[in-house]
This record gives sequence, C-alpha cells and structure tokens, in this order.
Amino acid sequence: MPKASRFTVKPRNTATGEREEWDIRPTQSLEDRISNAVGPKHGKKSRQGNVFYKKPADPAEIARVNHEAALNDIRRKKLQKLLKQCEKLEQRLQKASLDDLIAQAAAEWVTNERNAKTLAERLAPPKKSLMERVEELRIPAEWIAKRGIPNPKFCHCTERKWDWFLEIDKKMNAAHPKLAKLWKVDDWSTTAPIIEKFTKLVADFDDLSDHLEERVRQDSIRNEELRHLEKYLKRVQGIFGELEIEKHPTYLKQQLVYSNVDFDLGKPKL
Repeated sequence: MPKASRFTVKPRNTATGEREEWDIRPTQSLEDRISNAVGPKHGKKSRQGNVFYKKPADPAEIARVNHEAALNDIRRKKLQKLLKQCEKLEQRLQKASLDDLIAQAAAEWVTNERNAKTLAERLAPPKKSLMERVEELRIPAEWIAKRGIPNPKFCHCTERKWDWFLEIDKKMNAAHPKLAKLWKVDDWSTTAPIIEKFTKLVADFDDLSDHLEERVRQDSIRNEELRHLEKYLKRVQGIFGELEIEKHPTYLKQQLVYSNVDFDLGKPKL
C-alpha cells in the first residue's frame, strides 16, 4: 500500500497566540482510507450449512467428575483448617517464653507425682486397726478440750459456729475504733435523748466485745443473735462510710440511734 507524502502544518496555539510547526508523516494515503471506508466489505462466509453435533453426556463420567470435585473440596477445607490451627499454635509459641513452658511442665510433673503418691496411699493397707480408729472417733477434738466448750457431741456444729465467731470478731475489731473516736469527740449540738441512747449503745458494744468469745464458748449466744449482730455491724460500717468523725459527730450519733442497732446480745440468763 503506498504511503502518503510528508507534509507540514502550522496551527495557532490558543494559549500563546503563536503558530507552531507540526511535521506529519501519515502511514496511509487519504485515497486508500476513503476507498476502504466507501468500498464493499468482504465478510466471512456463512456457516449455516455446517450443523454442530453435541455428543450426549455419560452419567458415569458426570458422577466421577462430581465425586473428584467433592473430594478436592473436602481436602481443601481440611487443609485450610490445619493451616489455621498451625497459625494459632505458632502465635501461642511466640507469646509463651521458654521459662513459662518449663514452669508449666514442672507443675504438671509435680501434679502427676502427687496423684501417684495419693493413689499409692489409697491402695496401701490401713496402718491402724478398726478398733483403734473407733476409739479415736470417740475422743472429742483437741480444740474442744482446750477451749472448754460443753456439748462435744455436736462437734461439727460447734466448729462451724466458732469459725463464724472469728469472722464476726474481725468486724467488731474494725468498728471499735470508730465508735470510740466518736464517743471521745467534742459535741455541743446533740440533744440529750440522743446522747443517752448513744451512751447505752456504746456501753453494750464494749461489753459484748469483751465477752463475745466467752459467750460463744458457753453457747449462751444463739445463732439468731449472731446473725443480728452481723447485720448490725454491717449497718454501722455503712453509716460511718468515708465521713470524717470530727466534722459530723451529731449526724453520726443520730444515724446510729435511728438505725435501731442493738448490741445487748448473748447475756447469760440468771
């Protein structure tokens, strides 16, 4: 195909107003392009005469392909699950140091040794005879004999009551300094009835604090009274809260009197 000759144009630049020289080398002549655009196009031959025949699918082949695809899918899912587990284990290994792994292994070894020893002791024959063990059960516990608690046959209930007393005694020791400080603080605005009731309340508290252990030993204070005492101590703790005793003596005394706390508990009956 003959190529068009080279020619030059000089268009004007809109921005600067000056003419520029452009060198144009077309690859195809204008006449050839016009003839190609106007002339007849040579299309492809029609294939209507050739009929395409599709072979029918084989059911066995379809079943085999589906089975292989299902197996591949199962393998892919299992592989993905194993890869996720591997990533989690690698992260755990990165986080855990060598010292932690050693400590964990040592703890497991100690636990296994203890279990093995316990099992060996359980399987071993008894060291004492049946009569010796029966005689030991008839003897009261050592802490009962030392503290002089009567009713040793109710050993289990008495021991639970003694543990309960120890917890209440801690709460009384925590409330005692606050009541003593409130009693000693100067107060000129509290009315006489409030002062009278507050004085009795403090006196009963001091008496109960001094003789609570003795009353528990003698079993003169009942479980119901211990429950009331625990409830009263909780009220006292809530009344004091975080208030400064020197700044609010009247308010604290009124609240203690109005809260209906009573420490006149467990006195032995004559």
